[in-house]
Parts: sequence; structure tokens; C-alpha cells
Amino acid sequence: MSTSILGDQTQHFYELTPEVIDQALLRIGLKPSGRTFALNSLENRVYEVEVSEVPEYEGPMSTESVIVKFYRPGRWSREALQDEHRFLTELASYEIPVIAPFSFKDETLFLDETNHLFYAVFPKVRGRLKDELTKEELPQIGRLTARIHNVGSMGVFKSRPKLHPQNHILAHLDFLENNAELPRTMVKYYVDLARQMAQMLTPYFENLEYQRIHGDLHRGNILWTSQGPYVVDFDDSVSGPREQDLWLLLPGRDEYTLDEREKFLEGYHEMSKTQAHLSPFLVEVFRTQRMIHFNGWIARRYEDPSFKRFYPTFETDGYWEVQLQDLREQWSILQDLQS
Repeated sequence: MSTSILGDQTQHFYELTPEVIDQALLRIGLKPSGRTFALNSLENRVYEVEVSEVPEYEGPMSTESVIVKFYRPGRWSREALQDEHRFLTELASYEIPVIAPFSFKDETLFLDETNHLFYAVFPKVRGRLKDELTKEELPQIGRLTARIHNVGSMGVFKSRPKLHPQNHILAHLDFLENNAELPRTMVKYYVDLARQMAQMLTPYFENLEYQRIHGDLHRGNILWTSQGPYVVDFDDSVSGPREQDLWLLLPGRDEYTLDEREKFLEGYHEMSKTQAHLSPFLVEVFRTQRMIHFNGWIARRYEDPSFKRFYPTFETDGYWEVQLQDLREQWSILQDLQS
């Protein structure tokens, strides 16, 4: 794909209008009423749109609106997006509570010919998020996660990347180091340390088993409905170790979190085909990779006006001083756990 085409797509992505969204829905046979609401999403552009008739769908969904997701250009190929949709559809076929996209004439992914953006339509499911889980809910989510992993192990992604330091750390570092908008000295210190940490972490990923996983399974991606919890937002689904989905729900280091994690894992192992071993060291390995990947992700998106509003200090020395200090502390934690 040429730079000019991608640039045009990106501009369209930044400037989506209700008229463009309505036309996209009309092309696939839905009839919007004209009421469109933008939803919070940094990575993609997501909208709730009222339509005259919502397609049939199992679950606690709205009968007035659908959710339309326009995917960020240049991030995923058509094949990678179809990987996500096939996984969701497969999970739903096993009656696992996820939110799969609607199918129109046996297709779930569409290309808007006007602005060359991929989009999909999902049901609007009513529910709420929870900051804390009860002792009954922890094993419940563990069992649900295991069911997702059981299905994930039954197939492979054709075009999704592996969760590995090569893709989630090293692929970002040259970009960070050569970004003229960032503070050169602080970022160089950060990148140098991140390279050392990637070298330390890589061997631990070589011994892990890989399969289809959610990839970003934190509590903000569990929607509690009248019918129980639904796992949402498979946009970051990758081929990765199951342990990635196990630590992120309960990422703390304190004794209370460790007790919660044990309850969660008890539920997980009730339903899992295989045992998962989540040592404190392995949790810190995943945490370190996520910390570095997060900064690379912001850097690659920073021309997006929404990122500039959300991370206004990203281009300052102060931001990178904090990031460098956090990475040094993480280095010490890893060294202590290794000894």
C-alpha cells in the first residue's frame, strides 16, 4: 500500500462524519435513523448508531442500536481482521459469551469504497464494567477465560502476529529512537535499557506454548450484563501464551491480589484443558513487555489528534524521565526475582 493512499485513509479516519457512517450502513442493508453517538476508543473509531431494525442476535442486546467500528488504517490487513472475526464467531458458536460481529450475506468485514476504511457492525450489548470482582466472580471469570482458551487452542491465526519481544519491544525501539519530536537524550537512555531488557526476556518466551488468545484481557474488557459477564474487544487478539490473558486481569503485586489470582486460577483450572503456571517472575516478564509496548504504541499513533489530547506530555522530558525510572525499577524487580 502506497504512503499516499494510507495518508488519505488516515485523513478520512480522523474526519469521519455521521453522513459517512450512515452511508456505510446503508451499503450493507441497514437503515440508520440519523442518531449517531461517538464512543470512547483511541485505537479505532467506534459509534453507536440507531437503526430502524436490528438484525437478530442472541444475548442481552439493544433492539434500537448497533455498534459500528471503523478500523485504524495501516494497523491490520484484511486477513488479520478476518482472523479476529473468525475467532469471535467460533467462540460464539460454542455459546461462549463474546460479542461477535453481525454477518451480512456471509460477510462480517466491509470496505468503505469512499474512504477505503474497513468497518464492521456489532450488536450493542447492555452492561457495565466492574473495578472489583467478588470472591464468587473471580472463579467465574477464570472458567470463562479457560473456555476461550480451549477454543483458541483448536485453531490458529493465519495473519495475526506473535506476542513476543521481537514484535512488542524491538519493533518499537528504532521508531522511538529516530522520532525527532521526542526528547533525544532521555529517549536514548530509555531505548538502550529497553534493548537490554528485551534480550533478557526473549528466552522466556521461547519456552511458552502459543495459541489464539484475547491478548488484552483486563477488567475493562469484561462487560457485566443481566446474563452474566461478556468478554469484549478482541482487537488485540494474537498468537500468544495463555499466561498473558491470566496476569492482566489481576496485575498487582500485593498479597490481596495474589490471593485473588489464586481464586481466579482455581476457576480457570476447573475448565482448562491444560495447566497454566503463573510465577511472579513470569508476571513481571509480561508486565515489562507491556510497559515498553505501550510507549511504542503511543509514539506510532501520536499524529492522531485524539492521542495528543489524551497524552499531552508525551513529547516532554518529564514524561520520559518517569518512564525511564519505571523501567529501571522493573529491571531491579526482574533481577531480584531471578536470583
